[in-house]
Amino acid sequence: MAQQTLTAIASAVAPSAVVSISGFDSIDLARETLFDLGGSTYKAEQLRNEGELLLSKCDANLYDIVTMPSGEPGKRVSIDYAEFMLVREFHIAGAVDKLDSVTAAEKRWERQIGRISNGLGFVRPKSESKDAVRKAAAKAAEIAKLAEVGDGELDDLKSVLLAKGDAKSVREAQKLIKEIDRRNATELDAAKAQRKAISDKLIARVKELAKAGTEDADSLLISALQMLS
Repeated sequence: MAQQTLTAIASAVAPSAVVSISGFDSIDLARETLFDLGGSTYKAEQLRNEGELLLSKCDANLYDIVTMPSGEPGKRVSIDYAEFMLVREFHIAGAVDKLDSVTAAEKRWERQIGRISNGLGFVRPKSESKDAVRKAAAKAAEIAKLAEVGDGELDDLKSVLLAKGDAKSVREAQKLIKEIDRRNATELDAAKAQRKAISDKLIARVKELAKAGTEDADSLLISALQMLS
């Protein structure tokens, strides 16, 4: 029966003029090998599709667990940090129970959190420990204290402190370096946002001109291309 099935399928899909396939000793061997390969590939894709569907369901379930209704229709917010860490502990323990290593289970957790963050907009809760709150308040106070100091003056103060070379001066200089880096990063982000806004406007304008298809629109497009070349 299997041989009849092979013959029937081969007759239906293979050109009758082909009497051999390179790499096989006979057309019968090629037929049987490719028949098995086709079936195995089908099963593998089915398993992959089933796995991807199950993984999506797992991601959705985790999202529902690490978020809660915000009070606004259709909007959810993350649970607090302590609950989030307990969910993480149970999640990792479940993987380890299946003979997974702790390191691999932790990485899998991070991948899943990454997927629901990117795909579903989950925002990971931050630690609310007294130490974390204290550090955050101290950092905010330090930034506010240095806000009145200009960039040039800040750089001069850093140089003076580094020139002194003692431990206290170096620590103070490191704070100034962090503030300089923070300001530079803010400026870079602002410049990046401005470039994106300009780029979006240009793209929108090019689309309008291309859609118009008039002579003056074509002339503007050609002029723009010449300027960019």
